[in-house]
Amino acid sequence: MRVTISALRLGPEIGSGNFGKVHECEHPVQGNIAVKLLEKKAGEPDSDWQQRKMDLLAEAQHLKNAEHERVVRVFDVVHDAQEDRIYLSLELCQGSLGEFYEQGPLDIASLRTYLNDTATGLCCIHNRGILHRDLKPMNILVGTDGRAKLGDFGLVTDRLVLGYGSMAGYSDHIAYEVWQTGQTSKKSDIWGFGMTAYRLLLGKDFYESLPLPRDEVRLGSYASKLRWLPHIPKQWRSFIRKCMTDNPIDRYQSAESMQTAISSLPIQPNWACQYSSNLTTWTRVKGDREIAVIHSVLSPRKHEWEAVSKPLNGYGRERRLAGSGGMVSRADATRKLEAYLTRR
Repeated sequence: MRVTISALRLGPEIGSGNFGKVHECEHPVQGNIAVKLLEKKAGEPDSDWQQRKMDLLAEAQHLKNAEHERVVRVFDVVHDAQEDRIYLSLELCQGSLGEFYEQGPLDIASLRTYLNDTATGLCCIHNRGILHRDLKPMNILVGTDGRAKLGDFGLVTDRLVLGYGSMAGYSDHIAYEVWQTGQTSKKSDIWGFGMTAYRLLLGKDFYESLPLPRDEVRLGSYASKLRWLPHIPKQWRSFIRKCMTDNPIDRYQSAESMQTAISSLPIQPNWACQYSSNLTTWTRVKGDREIAVIHSVLSPRKHEWEAVSKPLNGYGRERRLAGSGGMVSRADATRKLEAYLTRR
């Protein structure tokens, strides 16, 4: 589909990022679409903008050819010479996984479906010779069917990746070898996929309570330092560590092999988690009852937790299932919570 600038009727702004603003637009034939406006940034040297513009226009045909139901469709890339803007016309989606990340940890059943969709999209663009280089929750969009679609691919180049990462808060997603060489590959996309899955498992508040990855990854062995919420099964932890190991040879060797691993990740027990620094709760339904687990942090060294069962219909008694039996250390609480929350 060719989308001419004159045919576009720019509507409200629906998003913005380091590359530009996104508007909902009405097109006379295609209906509602999204248009990303890419232009020279404040303070950007003219030579850098000219090179960035040339890179994007050169990549345009690849972007348009990456058609797949699990990839956000790129309709057209048009340069408006008069305004010196690039208009990137895209399929309109209803949101992104970045919004879920802001709300807290994503349950593993939902996340496995979203990751499988995203891996399918990554297979598509890799098989067409395109690297993403910018995998993160906000770049995984949700279509009108509620399924995930891979978006914002092909906008970052090796020439930009380290500088862009620092400016856009993307540096947490830069693989170990990219910090060393500045060169990206399919394997560095797999590293970014692992970091994306990790963040979605943890949610924003827990993730941001940890040491900044951007300060840790470049030092090496980051995968062995990952911290976890206690309900995350061992298979998920192993999957993410393999995506994020320092040596690309030890990662999944392709998006296809990574997708195969995703399909075998367990989705039970499927806890809904609400995290805060002082109180974390997990809930799930089992038969006609709701199981709730509450972890209270009274001080860095004083923790308590308890698991209870409540009837869903309001009739019947609350039952205590397990707990710390009083104040315990953080290590003891974490160990017992992991054992309780991950058993089937």
